[in-house]
Amino acid sequence: MFIINRGIVILLFSAFLYAESTENQFQLLKASQNIRIASQKIAKNYLYYYANPKKTRFKDLAETELKDLDKEYKAISGSTNNEESKDILTFLDYSRETMEEVFNDPFSKDNPPLMLDYSEVILEGAESINNNIKYVPSVKEGVLIKIHDISFLIERLTKYYMAILIDNSAINYTEILNDAIKKIEDSLSLISKHNYNCKTIALLTKVKNDWQILKKYYIQYNEMKIQHIILLASSKVEKDISSLSASIEDDQKIEKK
Repeated sequence: MFIINRGIVILLFSAFLYAESTENQFQLLKASQNIRIASQKIAKNYLYYYANPKKTRFKDLAETELKDLDKEYKAISGSTNNEESKDILTFLDYSRETMEEVFNDPFSKDNPPLMLDYSEVILEGAESINNNIKYVPSVKEGVLIKIHDISFLIERLTKYYMAILIDNSAINYTEILNDAIKKIEDSLSLISKHNYNCKTIALLTKVKNDWQILKKYYIQYNEMKIQHIILLASSKVEKDISSLSASIEDDQKIEKK
């Protein structure tokens, strides 16, 4: 007969609980990051559709992304016992429903500012949930989070670019645009401070070069009204970022220089 040491059982059980808790925290992190980017993407696509009513595909994209938010809400709800995060989720769901009502309303000059406001409410909620997460990412995960931030910021820049084109007499978004541009520059600088394999280095160089071109369009928003080019160029950079992210996930050489 085997005699199991009680201390070993407790140790193994504690390790299991820690692993489960760590996994939950990581899932929370992923879900909150996905909500951040979706909050900007939904508004961006709606605003482009508002300015170009015949391009109904962008309304469909926004509606699909809005429905996908519900999946992220459920992922968070199933991964946290934090009451504050659960309370925030309740309000975020209300915001999602309100955005859905805007989609179904006839076009009105009130729709764009409403969409902007609720996208910021959802963003604020996601960041509040993110602040309650205790998970400490690895070096690789930290790099991937920075890359995800760049995608989020590009969506944010494009969202406000569309808002400016719709109503250039509205709020001055220059400060928001400049802040997002600076954060992208800072993130690219931090990402570049690691060693990668040759494939990842090539993809990172491509992202950095394409970003320099896209950045000029955002900076010159008062002189150049090129919403279609901005949409295509930003989508291209985001595809490159997605390839870079996938390469980094497979890269086993990541380390700080």
